[in-house]
Amino acid sequence: MTVHEGRSFNNARIDLDGAAFRNCRFTGCEMVYSGGRPPEITGCHFDDCSWSFGGSAALTLGFLSAMHGGGFADLVERTFEMARQGRFADLPASAAGSATPAGPVEKSDAADRDHPLMFRIPRVLKRPLRR
Repeated sequence: MTVHEGRSFNNARIDLDGAAFRNCRFTGCEMVYSGGRPPEITGCHFDDCSWSFGGSAALTLGFLSAMHGGGFADLVERTFEMARQGRFADLPASAAGSATPAGPVEKSDAADRDHPLMFRIPRVLKRPLRR
């Protein structure tokens, strides 16, 4: 993990994945999270910064958006409510498994299946389109 402490960043693109920022100041920066290891951000000040998502994070948001519009709005709303409650904040990045080019990590342990980031989506054979 790259650690930045007490630094000032101006008009820069900041890749957040796998980095720690402690007591830093960001002015006019683009803060980018791409779905890697979550950053550590403590005691920082942000002035006129934008936030964006790339890579796996952007794909995840697209997936959630499609689920919301495709009949799973309740599941997506419950997921965001859990996020608002801070239920995901202290989970280690590896706790929910990860996707690899060969496919998703298989989970066999019951504790892993009950992890709050492991979603059980009901199997839908046919779902009418919403108009």
